[in-house]
Amino acid sequence: MFRFLHTADWQIGNRAFAFADAERAPLLRQARVDVLDRIGEAAVAGDAACVLVAGDVFDAEDLSNQTLLAPLERMVRFPQVQWHLLPGNHDPDRPERLWDRLARLGLPRNVHLARVAEPVPLADNAYLLPAPLAARGHSDDPTAWMDAAATPAGALRIGLAHGSIRDFGDSGAESALREAIAPDRARRAGLDYLALGDWHRVRRIDARTWYSGTPEPDAFYPPGEADSGEVLAVTLLAPGAEPRVEPVRTGRYRWLQLTAALHGGADIDALVAQARGLDPDPGRVFLRLRVEGALSLADRARFSTDVEERLAAALFGLNLDESGLLPEPNADDLDAIDREGGLVRSAADALVRQIESGGPDDAATARQALALLYGFARHEGGGA
Repeated sequence: MFRFLHTADWQIGNRAFAFADAERAPLLRQARVDVLDRIGEAAVAGDAACVLVAGDVFDAEDLSNQTLLAPLERMVRFPQVQWHLLPGNHDPDRPERLWDRLARLGLPRNVHLARVAEPVPLADNAYLLPAPLAARGHSDDPTAWMDAAATPAGALRIGLAHGSIRDFGDSGAESALREAIAPDRARRAGLDYLALGDWHRVRRIDARTWYSGTPEPDAFYPPGEADSGEVLAVTLLAPGAEPRVEPVRTGRYRWLQLTAALHGGADIDALVAQARGLDPDPGRVFLRLRVEGALSLADRARFSTDVEERLAAALFGLNLDESGLLPEPNADDLDAIDREGGLVRSAADALVRQIESGGPDDAATARQALALLYGFARHEGGGA
């Protein structure tokens, strides 16, 4: 029996995370290093002999020495675990670039660079067949050599590669430049397991071929579909036996997305309750929220307080799209602006007529103006 962890797409480096603000983007980058502690802990807890990293350890080639050394300092904390790192399409093994620099910096004894396409012994009865990439994009199948790779009779054969399965993923001219891995490579090469990277969510191709996804999320998914932020714990019972594959949660943050239709205060309350209930610790949730519908000016002000301020403070981050949420003033809103029928009320009534009879652009401008009038009236009146 042989146990190991399969992971990929750490993409440690200087990712911009353009949808995060200047305060949160550095935290997301640091999380991609911190997750290595949880991977190491999972390996120890699961009695895994090694961690196989199927490419894209780093997100770029021109990184500082400090950035290159940061993951090594985490891996050395788990000396009983052997870590095998494969060059991927974000960090290909090109001469005098990242992998040469990393080797010159010095590796811990338990960290190994899978830079050559040849069998590597993992244990007495298990061999690793790596397929390192030397360029960012090509159409050749980097796993083709595995078919003829010789290993001792009765040994476990474990493939490690980075790229897209043929007929899987994007289509079109751009995909032709991506790595094309035969979907039946495990069968052709007699592999007991083929560990793949490139796809950032856990995906089973067949019983012996899996994408592990990224161990720390980097994209938004609806609740129930958030299957990134995991590694795969793999147990090989014997050569030829079907592997046992179990996802292990490792992500610090949860990237989730919701869409809500709002038409009153009850809808706002339901949305807030749903968002706060996405995780026992809301501070782990990075939420992309799209809201649509129409609210009275009073409810729109309440939305600003309860969602844009309080909920945003409770979550790790809130990425809000409110372009589909329209203010819809009612009589109470107009009275709150000016109950006495003065000039301000006359202006508010004129804006309502513009909303009712004007074109889409005029109506949108009038709604915004009414919201400003309402906010000014609440401020002048001492409203909360």
